[in-house]
Amino acid sequence: MQHADPLAAILILAFFAALLACLWRARRGRVPYIRRIPGIVALEEAMGRATELGQPVIFAVGGTNIQAIETHAALAILGHVARLAARLRTPFITLVRVADVYPVTEEIVRQAYTAEGVPDLFNPSEQVRFLSSDSVVYAMGTARLIEESKAGCALFFGAFDFSSLLMAEPGTRMGVMQLAGDPSLFQIPFFVCACDYTILGEEYYAAGAYLSADPTARATLVGQDLIKAAIAGLILLGTLLAHFHFGAARWLVNLLTGYR
Repeated sequence: MQHADPLAAILILAFFAALLACLWRARRGRVPYIRRIPGIVALEEAMGRATELGQPVIFAVGGTNIQAIETHAALAILGHVARLAARLRTPFITLVRVADVYPVTEEIVRQAYTAEGVPDLFNPSEQVRFLSSDSVVYAMGTARLIEESKAGCALFFGAFDFSSLLMAEPGTRMGVMQLAGDPSLFQIPFFVCACDYTILGEEYYAAGAYLSADPTARATLVGQDLIKAAIAGLILLGTLLAHFHFGAARWLVNLLTGYR
């Protein structure tokens, strides 16, 4: 078994310390700043448009189970959207594809309405619906609901597959304002074609952390960015040494790999 060399151990401890420092600052009220993403800025605009039109907001959750990080990020966004809908008295419908996500989704929407002081407006049988575990059936059911209810805006957050274009197409044809977020870069082109705003790749997790009420979510995101920046800096340093001084680069490679 190969063990980490002293330099790797030092880097791991440094990264761990940076993450703990971010968490400590967040818990003391120093919540780190996260750049606002255009898709998140447009979220309130979409909700306001649906409210003015008196038409429902459709929120479709992706197809991963409750243990997936993609699901947790989508549910964080859902909680924010549900609170806006309750505050603005906007008709709101959440669509779920995975069975174990359904009860959690119902509770999040219930808590959002309770937090806004209107628990009596929450109707679980109408506002949280389980359509199907089959991706195509779920997509077609979502598309049909958007078309029949004449949705004011449609939101798609989570991990989707090729059927994402099926569910977003009716809204595009009807002129519905649509926003989507998916961490998979392979599915982004489908949403880019059909939605007004699309949250790309890692910005999806940043959106969930930004809208989350938990300050540790932001702190964790900032800590991870610091670690990525440090790793990028080490790569850049190694590249510069390789370009200007081969001997120094060889020494750095031996030091990082623990080669003797």
